[in-house]
Amino acid sequence: MERKLEGNWTDGYALDQYILKSEYVGDDVFGDPLFNNTYSEIGKLIYSMKYNGHYDKSEEIAELCSDFISTWLRGIKIDAIVAVPPTRRRDAQPVFMIGEALHTKTGIPFASNVLEKDPCAEMKGVPREERNIQGCIHQVRPATRPCNILLFDDIFSTGTTAKECVRVLKQDPCINEIYFLAGAKNKND
Repeated sequence: MERKLEGNWTDGYALDQYILKSEYVGDDVFGDPLFNNTYSEIGKLIYSMKYNGHYDKSEEIAELCSDFISTWLRGIKIDAIVAVPPTRRRDAQPVFMIGEALHTKTGIPFASNVLEKDPCAEMKGVPREERNIQGCIHQVRPATRPCNILLFDDIFSTGTTAKECVRVLKQDPCINEIYFLAGAKNKND
């Protein structure tokens, strides 16, 4: 079920919650808590892709996203899909793989090299009032003509990174409207 996301974008949504239910089941041998999680359909696909290496799930995620986009943005011309830059360095970046698959499904060009994130502190685990990444996101490739952007991320947690991406993109005089789509929204944030 789609979740409206408030932010500095023109309009934004997550397709569903990431985790629907989480039950504490004890601690591991190092004292870290263990949970039995129940994921949404897209949450399960994202988890499988990001943490189990099932990169083929990008096609299924893109299918769910493109179905939603075709209704949500009907009549609105989107000129490019831009990825929120990932925090963690991985050999295979799930958000880029989903973006490429989304391009294949929608025909909208995908750009993984528009925004770049400095290796600043990851926001997970940082108290909400201390989260500040202003200046950590940079636009490294400006738009060459007037355009509307669909900013995409796989998981939306606090919105700190997505909002900073939009703030940076709005400084580009060729970018008109910025829409934001996340595959799933973290329940606790």
